[in-house]
Amino acid sequence: MNLATESYRKFIHILLLIIPVIFISLGKWKTLMILAPITIFIVALDYMRGKNPSIKILFAKIFGKILRPHELDGTKLCGASWVFLGATINFAIFSPVIAVTSFLILVISDALAALVGKAVPSQVFFEKSFAGSAAFFISALIILIACGISYHCSFSFYLFGIFTVFCVTIIEARPSLLKIDDNFSIPIIFSMVMSFFDILWNYSY
Repeated sequence: MNLATESYRKFIHILLLIIPVIFISLGKWKTLMILAPITIFIVALDYMRGKNPSIKILFAKIFGKILRPHELDGTKLCGASWVFLGATINFAIFSPVIAVTSFLILVISDALAALVGKAVPSQVFFEKSFAGSAAFFISALIILIACGISYHCSFSFYLFGIFTVFCVTIIEARPSLLKIDDNFSIPIIFSMVMSFFDILWNYSY
């Protein structure tokens, strides 16, 4: 994708900030009552386009501008399905501070990585660019600090968070490592690793 198309795609991505806003405003269960049906609808529609040519054509007309080439054929779920699947699991299972932090990293840091990677020439870093990965890492650290302050987290949240941000930066830069869409892997891996440290240290956040 060129920069203009990527910018449009990431603008749609940024609109997903409404999900953590709703979560913070309404709480876990009310958010899931909204999020779960939307997720089921999107995933079902995405799945059906692989089975029904008419749905596939309609899907391409509506979302064609923001789909990547490998998403157009309908043989695999597109990024939107993975975003909502990841969001539903994330906000259903993990603690609020971890869930909010991980989703903000997906929405903001992933968008910045793509845009900076397209706009700024730099050396290759795994399967992405060094500039894009640097933008992801730095912005994710800022999000980590902001969320930690907002939720009055202990020092261990920041300490383990830096390590976890580094891990998801590598995952974002090398998607073939897990072969899972990064719209799903970024928030879920972040939340799993942070929760592991949280349990290990007896819920120290």
